[in-house]
Amino acid sequence: MSITMFAVAGATGRLGRHVVDVLTERGHQVVPMSRATGVDIITGEGLAEALTGVEVIIDVASWHSSDQEGATEFFRTSARNLHEAGRKAGVARIAMASIIGADKATAGFLAAKKVHEELLLSGPLPVRILRAAQFHEFVGQLLDWQQ
Repeated sequence: MSITMFAVAGATGRLGRHVVDVLTERGHQVVPMSRATGVDIITGEGLAEALTGVEVIIDVASWHSSDQEGATEFFRTSARNLHEAGRKAGVARIAMASIIGADKATAGFLAAKKVHEELLLSGPLPVRILRAAQFHEFVGQLLDWQQ
């Protein structure tokens, strides 16, 4: 088996921690990227250092609310920074997790994810998108957003 070095953006989050676990269990080298690990994909702090030697960035970082404007700005900035720092570091590709139906969204968080996909696809590095169904653990969070 070939060992690949992955950087996981959002590594300490709801999905990211599982991605890190699976990659590690399969024997890959993993660089966990989150503010908790000293890497901020929005400000760029620690990003260049974290991507040294990385072959693939897995972007599972997310915004904390349903606010379309805030989420769009988060995804716009993170996409730009991951592409720029990744290109400089010689990263081969970016893989991102998205949501089924995001490509047809017109409002809210899903519309922000649509912009996220578009911005990543328009950057200099090749991008693969995995659209997954919504996760059941988000039900409580979605209900909180509606209050």
